[in-house]
Amino acid sequence: MPNMGGKNMGTTCMQTIQRRWDAACKVLFKRELGDIGEYAKWLTHNNEPIIHRKSSVTGKDVAYAISAYGEGSKWIGFDEIDFGKSYPPLNLNEIKDIDSIAQAVRERIYYAGSVILGNSGEVEKSSNISDSFFMHETGKFGDCKYLAFSTLGRLCDSCFGCNGIGESQFCIKSYETFKEKRCFEFWMGQNSSDCYYSHNLSSCSDCMFCFSLKNRRNSIGNLELEPEKYRRIKDSLVFQLASELEQKKEAPSLIDIVGGVPLAKPLLPNMPKETKKEGNMMPIEGEFAKTCEILFGKRLPGRIDDYSEWLSRRVRKSEQHLSAASGKTVRRWDYCNYFLLPKNRLLTQAEALAFGESARISDKEAEGLTMEAVGRAIGKLAFFSTEYEEGTNTNIIECPTPTQSANSYRSSPVVYSKHCAYSFWPRSCEHVYGCNAMFDSEFCIHCYHSVKLKRCFEMDTCRDCTDSMFCHNCENVHESMFCFNVKNLRYAIGNAELGREKYLQVKGLVHRKILKQLGQRRNLEKDIYNVGMQK
Repeated sequence: MPNMGGKNMGTTCMQTIQRRWDAACKVLFKRELGDIGEYAKWLTHNNEPIIHRKSSVTGKDVAYAISAYGEGSKWIGFDEIDFGKSYPPLNLNEIKDIDSIAQAVRERIYYAGSVILGNSGEVEKSSNISDSFFMHETGKFGDCKYLAFSTLGRLCDSCFGCNGIGESQFCIKSYETFKEKRCFEFWMGQNSSDCYYSHNLSSCSDCMFCFSLKNRRNSIGNLELEPEKYRRIKDSLVFQLASELEQKKEAPSLIDIVGGVPLAKPLLPNMPKETKKEGNMMPIEGEFAKTCEILFGKRLPGRIDDYSEWLSRRVRKSEQHLSAASGKTVRRWDYCNYFLLPKNRLLTQAEALAFGESARISDKEAEGLTMEAVGRAIGKLAFFSTEYEEGTNTNIIECPTPTQSANSYRSSPVVYSKHCAYSFWPRSCEHVYGCNAMFDSEFCIHCYHSVKLKRCFEMDTCRDCTDSMFCHNCENVHESMFCFNVKNLRYAIGNAELGREKYLQVKGLVHRKILKQLGQRRNLEKDIYNVGMQK
């Protein structure tokens, strides 16, 4: 349950957050709406929650933005970690396999939460925050200020109840946005401002209840209006919306509004011709095999799809549906609320843009719009795309949202990357497989929420590490394994350095066990998220 906070909460952080909330409400709704704490339940709805646990060291509250850590593990706040603590080396005679190492180091394994990095201040009940100020009940943000009840983003200011936002300001309940200003219930858009209850807009301003448009202004229900007429209708709708928020402390989402209206097949007068892109799996298979050889000393038998269950274990789920217009395959991933979009209202991106240009409500419908009945008017427009493509992309297979990438398979979004498969959000990466939120990394399998890793396996929340495996919250660690909450180590196991010869002896044993289990079962029981579970 989120902390309800607000004007009655005395922290400097919440007092400042309240002032920014008041300012955002005045910008979006023409009036202040009161204590932000009274809206906390609504703001966190349809968002990824911050999980709160008790520190195993002090009993203090510790916030986690990552939910994958196994129950029964031990927890520690980032400010409780002694990065200079020394540990005795393991008895190598007791090490027989991965399980025996995990058992030997179990007392050293703590999963860190309330992780606040860089130049940050006034951050509370949050984790995985860097270079940010005045953050409450937030996770996975960098270079931000004045945020509450939100998850995932960078370079944002005064946003509340949002998920997956970049370079956005004064937004409430918005998802998968980039360079947005003054938006409410805005879903999957770029470079737009002053938009309400809209989806898939690019370079638009002053739009309400619009779908799949580019370079549009003063539009309601995809109908472009004279500026004065637009403002008059908008002011009426915003007044109704603000009144409902004041009374109920919540408002319906765009999905709530369209979810109960009758569905009719979208008619495209000129169905766009989409060139079918044939993918070549050979480079994907070859580069995966090469990566396995680099990491484990030997290639795995079979094809990459033989390991799909294992590679996908800790990666966000994906699914495919059929276009409501053509029956073509539409793919989507479970992030930024893509899974909330009605599956019977999906279109390919080309279809959505063509439909957005041709479909609109009538002038009479625009004049008569009310918040209570708007669903009936926009139901015929409300179709959604889960795809986009930016830049030049080569040999992209089953990746619905690539940007300037190549030779990638079943991953999304893939950004400035190549040779990726079964991964979520590799950015500026090469040769990453089964990974989640990786940046500037290469030759990694099963690595998560990390930056600048090379030749690593089963790593979480690490940076500037090489040739390591089964590590969590480590920095500048090299040729090491089973290290937790440490910095500046080499040839270490369980936070204790062994020396090169002894370390390589154990590394060879572990590699043989990994290769045997993967070869026989196409799966590996232990991973970085369950290795700390106390039996």
